[in-house]
Amino acid sequence: MADSNQVNQKNRPLKTATTFQEQVGILKARGLTIEDESCAQNILGRVNYYRLTAYILPFKDQVNNNYRPGTSFNKICRSYEFDQKLRNIMLYAIEPIEILIRTKIAYYHAFKYGVEGYTNPDNFNDRERHDKFMREFRGAIDNNNRTLFVKHHIKRYGSRFPIWVAVELFSMGMLSKFYSNMKFRDKKKISSQFTNVGPEHLGSWLNCITTLRNRCAHYMRLYYHKFVSVPRLPKGVYSSANNRIFDIIYIMKFLYLDHHKWENSIIADLDALIQQYKDDIELRYIGFPDNWLQILKNRP
Repeated sequence: MADSNQVNQKNRPLKTATTFQEQVGILKARGLTIEDESCAQNILGRVNYYRLTAYILPFKDQVNNNYRPGTSFNKICRSYEFDQKLRNIMLYAIEPIEILIRTKIAYYHAFKYGVEGYTNPDNFNDRERHDKFMREFRGAIDNNNRTLFVKHHIKRYGSRFPIWVAVELFSMGMLSKFYSNMKFRDKKKISSQFTNVGPEHLGSWLNCITTLRNRCAHYMRLYYHKFVSVPRLPKGVYSSANNRIFDIIYIMKFLYLDHHKWENSIIADLDALIQQYKDDIELRYIGFPDNWLQILKNRP
């Protein structure tokens, strides 16, 4: 039987819709400084009120639910812009890691188990998880059945795909699940191709990078966000996980084989972004320690 409190909450009426002008009024009533009300209404017409106000959370007084004195609409918009640009850098950084892991898994699996060995549950730890994965893979084939290489393999090979083709249909989440269900000796072979990366570390990292990628792909907030999953950190100059995005960026450097691009593109872009918005953000809300630049540049 449902708890009476749950029943009462279920029957609680939802908030009513408000106009952009009313939304500005609500923000002002809660203590937010609005520099230009017309401009604020215009921005709220482009960015959902619920999305934008999430960036005011660090400035909220937990006692009276109002915003701390001096909190301005412009500052909130700047932190929103920072977050938007941070997501773009993260997606750019994740892409070569995802492609690299796909390549290494496909190459290893093809020579160890054969071109269709990935379809055999005996080559994995858990049969049930493998069955679930294959259902997801068949769904990916159906969803992409008009793509040229998929049509080619459906027509010419009766919907059979060698592993190096199959991985191109894996999402980052599927890739993480595939690796997670591999036999330990196989995980060890894959992870040994990276410096200071153990088989369980790599599994943890792929899971966390998948979470980050999905947040970025769905335009979800990174600033002031705490991640549920914490990556297993290797021994090194940084070993104090804080559930913020820095934990994930830190472990990504171990999977980035192009050190020149990591330092001169990813890290350089991060540094430029932080310098641009240094008056509008606080590094602790993304988990960046004071010596973050040194930590991320340090070779694994």
